[in-house]
Amino acid sequence: MKLYIDPTGGIAGDMFAAALISAGADESQMLNAMTLAAEKIGNARISTSVTHDKALRLHIAIEHHHGHLSGHKAYHLLEAIFEELGIKKEYQDFGFKALQVLVEAEIKAHKENTFLTDHIHAHHHHHHDDTDHHHEHKEDAYLHEAQDILIDITGAVMGLQLLGAPTKANLLAPVSFGGGHITFSHGHLPVPAPATKIIFDKHSLPGQMGPIDKELSTPTGSAILAALSGEIVSEHGLEVKKEGTSRGGKDFPIPPLKIQLV
Repeated sequence: MKLYIDPTGGIAGDMFAAALISAGADESQMLNAMTLAAEKIGNARISTSVTHDKALRLHIAIEHHHGHLSGHKAYHLLEAIFEELGIKKEYQDFGFKALQVLVEAEIKAHKENTFLTDHIHAHHHHHHDDTDHHHEHKEDAYLHEAQDILIDITGAVMGLQLLGAPTKANLLAPVSFGGGHITFSHGHLPVPAPATKIIFDKHSLPGQMGPIDKELSTPTGSAILAALSGEIVSEHGLEVKKEGTSRGGKDFPIPPLKIQLV
């Protein structure tokens, strides 16, 4: 089985999870898994609806317990979530890779945009063995805008596992970034967001501006694509066994995100 993604309409973490449900991943199990993840960081309500063009939309309403979730903390929460859900190693590895991609991009974004520096910090790992005791100093980043990555990654790994899908994907088109500006906790920035651009550059993902002046691809969606090692291919011309489509929070005049299993 092979996984193909058409991100002409952009990609976000919730969109990818919704597309997996649309493709046949059991909705009840998906929503239960994502709610479990959400409850690690706040009180959440997660539901779905169907759009005018039969795409699936996820509705995630969450009241966060706190405003500071570090990448280090997110990793340990993800470990607990995966264990509780019985996620297989192949899909765990994919999930941890997506988180690592995002955290590394956030650290770089904070360094390159000085007004973000209060969102970066360091922590120490303590190693003990029979002969040595040393401290490993590592940079980390607070995931203010991207706290929901726990929910999105859980949805991605659970959906892929339920479908028996591979953790490597082919892209049928470049990813649409959108355009205009985004407003977040520090003000306004042009699309794509710094972390999104860093991920695309570092992992050589194909992207293009447009076709509308709205943010269409998020850092979390970009991290998931990078973890899937997405490479662009021409039309596969194979028999589609399962197909799913999804949209973000609004009905823009663009194609939905589409995934196919062949």
